[in-house]
Amino acid sequence: MAFQTTTLPVLIASPGDTTRERKAVEEAILSWNSDRTRVAKVHLLPLRWELDATSELGRGAAQEVINRQFADDADIVIGIFYSRLGQPTADAPSGTAEEIQRAIARGAAASVYFSSAPLDQARLDLDQFRSLQEFRSALQEQGLVGTFESPEDLKAQVRSFLERATHRLTSVPQDRTSGDGASPAPRAVLRCEYLFEREPRADSKGRVRYRSARQRIQVTNLGSGPANNLRIQVERVGDGASPIVLDARNGDGLLVERLLDHTHMDFPIALSMGTAPQAKLTLTWEEDGARFTEEQSIRWM
Repeated sequence: MAFQTTTLPVLIASPGDTTRERKAVEEAILSWNSDRTRVAKVHLLPLRWELDATSELGRGAAQEVINRQFADDADIVIGIFYSRLGQPTADAPSGTAEEIQRAIARGAAASVYFSSAPLDQARLDLDQFRSLQEFRSALQEQGLVGTFESPEDLKAQVRSFLERATHRLTSVPQDRTSGDGASPAPRAVLRCEYLFEREPRADSKGRVRYRSARQRIQVTNLGSGPANNLRIQVERVGDGASPIVLDARNGDGLLVERLLDHTHMDFPIALSMGTAPQAKLTLTWEEDGARFTEEQSIRWM
């Protein structure tokens, strides 16, 4: 059955040496759509210069065309860098830098990530790398930038950022009643996500491999009021075993007496090779005597 959604354009801003990373970010966007669009009624539209820019002559420099065609329309901008900043434009040290600067200036939700992976010394352009470090220092004066060790690590961080960004962009102030004044609307806004860290480990041949560690479900209250007597049921979706939720209580799910607004709680989990790829989370909580229920989904990445 058809349903209406709000579409948010998401610009992936990056120079040409981040092919794998751009793909990882796009996968994070498509994963968010798969898990959240039906529930949140929000669809994220990924935009990439190599796919979305069209030839247009006599209308300004290349970056001006890109800005006009789609970059300046993005509600969310994700910048990613490895070892290059890119070629300068008339107004910025590079096209990617210009897209990020214009996004910040117009108040878009912007997040920028720098790779911490080893550099390819044989192909390293020292001038480009110095320019990148200068741009990074300038950005750090405006806020927090992120780092990532691998495309998989980047994908997980971007997925978390998308959850916060979409909430900020689509939330509207509301009172304690729904639009028709008949029933109370929840102040708590609960969001669940799968988080983990990547830990290096040397194999028998001394090669460094990364494994997922400290895997957990993080439940965050992004709203303006507490969620009382919060209960979270975790059910597998698709073939495979259910994830092992270490704090679950004899089939009663996860229990939280009170989750204050703008706080979160982590629940450790264990995943095996046979774990189902996705889980459905049913959240039930109370506010001032009213009871609320919401379903969300999580995909293990």
